[in-house]
Amino acid sequence: MKSALLLFVLFITSVMFSQKNLVINGGFDQNTDNWWADNLNQNAVIKKVGTGSCMIVQYVGKEWKGGDQKINIPKGTYAIAFSAYVKGDAIQGGESYGAGIVNAEFLNGADKQIVSENIAQVKGTIDWKLYSKTILIPEGAKRVKLLIALQSTPGTVFFDDIKAIPVTEEEYKKVMQAEVMAQTTAPLTGESSLKILENTNFEEGLKNWNGAGIISETDKKEGNSAVSISSSTNEWTAIDQIADIPSGTKTIEVSGWLKAKEIQTGKDPWNNGMFILELTRDGKVKTIDDQLIGTLTGTTDWTYFKKNIPIPFGTKKYRIMLALSNCTGTLLADDVQIKMLSE
Repeated sequence: MKSALLLFVLFITSVMFSQKNLVINGGFDQNTDNWWADNLNQNAVIKKVGTGSCMIVQYVGKEWKGGDQKINIPKGTYAIAFSAYVKGDAIQGGESYGAGIVNAEFLNGADKQIVSENIAQVKGTIDWKLYSKTILIPEGAKRVKLLIALQSTPGTVFFDDIKAIPVTEEEYKKVMQAEVMAQTTAPLTGESSLKILENTNFEEGLKNWNGAGIISETDKKEGNSAVSISSSTNEWTAIDQIADIPSGTKTIEVSGWLKAKEIQTGKDPWNNGMFILELTRDGKVKTIDDQLIGTLTGTTDWTYFKKNIPIPFGTKKYRIMLALSNCTGTLLADDVQIKMLSE
């Protein structure tokens, strides 16, 4: 077991060091050069590595404070391994989106956002912690906007040693295979220890779900309640839950009921009410692009959605997301069902 894990760590390290970091001045040793920023400041005292870090502070109020750097995606890049050290000091949070964050926004050739992925999200007071996530390049992506921010909350956040390492398809598959090999040598704990998706009909309120939603007892498809997700501004508002995929699963069947109330499409045509499946190796590293189970706009009656998705090699976890994707209105959901198929 120890030898397998050691080989895995050595392999990952060799891949990371064999590629160039796409982020310029990711350690903020040259002040905030190469970062577009109105609210970023170098801190030469509180740092993780090098001679400085980046600090964003907000004493009162809930303004968005942050900066970004746009990087070109090199030809032949299959995925990007993002990492950053983040430290938080009295970040109040409050709202579901209030936090110190690192986001990667993939852009097309016209610099329009295709998808945004969260790398780190920090609340409260925490010491330096390394956050990392390897993300497959979405179709049509030409650049990445790496965003660091204190998102609509009082507090102080620090960033240091930010990296974006290009990964080829061959390297990505080798990383997945190395991790699977390391995991298969670990002692078996039994299928009974697997986390399953729970409270999928919302009869126990929002138990087991994360995010911003309320329970509706008047507008539901079945039983006594459904979940309602609302937003009056064009921002990501969602609930989600992560669960494990049993060994031997070949296909996952996802189904559920959705209803829309005055959902107005956001800036982009895909900004609407969404029912999404995310498949990952470990809850962070995706094995395939997010799978859209269902989408709604306007005002509708209850609508049933179902989709079967083959499980990619190395997938261990899945996440169900019910979301308003940077749009306004109300999305209701009820009776979410998951079936694991071995054939």
